[in-house]
Amino acid sequence: MSTSALTEMVFAEIIAQNGGRVYRVGGCVRDSFMGRTAKDVEFSITGMVKKNFKILFPQAEDCSKPVPVFHLVIDGVKREVAFARTERKVGSGCKEFKVSAKPKITIEEDLFRRDITINSMACDVLTGEIIDPFHGREDIKAKVLRANGQHFSDDPIRALRLAGQAARFGFSIDRDTRPLVVAAQEELSHEPAGRMAAELAVVLSEAQEPGRFFKILAETNLLQVTFKEIAALSTGEFARVMDGLDSVAKAAQNAKIRFATLGLVLDKKRLDAWNDRMKLPGGWLDAAVTVNQTIDFLEKPTAEKLADTINKLRRGSLTVEEFDLVTKAAGLKIPQLGPMKALMALPPGEVVPATLQGKEIGEWLREKHVEAIEKHLLSGN
Repeated sequence: MSTSALTEMVFAEIIAQNGGRVYRVGGCVRDSFMGRTAKDVEFSITGMVKKNFKILFPQAEDCSKPVPVFHLVIDGVKREVAFARTERKVGSGCKEFKVSAKPKITIEEDLFRRDITINSMACDVLTGEIIDPFHGREDIKAKVLRANGQHFSDDPIRALRLAGQAARFGFSIDRDTRPLVVAAQEELSHEPAGRMAAELAVVLSEAQEPGRFFKILAETNLLQVTFKEIAALSTGEFARVMDGLDSVAKAAQNAKIRFATLGLVLDKKRLDAWNDRMKLPGGWLDAAVTVNQTIDFLEKPTAEKLADTINKLRRGSLTVEEFDLVTKAAGLKIPQLGPMKALMALPPGEVVPATLQGKEIGEWLREKHVEAIEKHLLSGN
């Protein structure tokens, strides 16, 4: 069978004909009840061993570490297919688990190991039956995030992810779940910074109010062990930048632009320290530093400063339009640069004098730019 011919239903039928069962699991099931389009569709298989699966689907990419997990093209898209499993924590951190993926493990047992109720649902691909042992659908209706057991604390990054989901979905955190979040502080302080950066990237890409993510971390005493540069802010600075972040988030869903808003209060030294510790995604650091340094530079704008800023932004990771978006949404009293950028284009028919060379050309252009902006400022427009 060609990979293009393998549909979800055909896949489930083949598994069923060989004694197994296929379920959609996790976020895609949750999103279907929330009216959201799922970014990823994941499958869980019960009643089958890895050897038989590989015989049935030799084209599947084996990613087993340490449990049977495969990547398989279904409906033309590479999907994750995992075998139902149980997990028992035997040490600290997120890696020391005793895992079992035997065929007799049920889908309910697989769901039990997951973090919160709304993520612990499954859908039988063949019948459409919903398996919801922890009443996730009820919590979706109530807009509540609730741990489905004490094992929520097995992986400390779940506490960080929970804060992110609260910000992404606009849900509250169950009262009995909050102590489990607070209790993650010690283990979370030893987690790889890359895992924290990954959760931050999801929040800044998807949350309508990303400031709520940091606020929840502050309320649960996790901010200091996750994003200490934010934790070190004064009460006033924290409130100011969270308000700015949420305002910018309403105008742009781009994670880089949203992160750049943190430059309203974080200077280059603190941003560099954050990047050294966490290795921020490309462009984030430069964008935030640009915001911080530019708003200071333009505190008392002149035609020269405005022209120089526009030319600098043209060469950086934050465009003039993106900078304008941040400053406008954050309510800063800085002139919008976009209109001035348009004025800096040479009038039709005017060209650089042929007698100029090298730096002289740059100096001549700068004079023209400053003149155009000066005229604009004097006109009062």
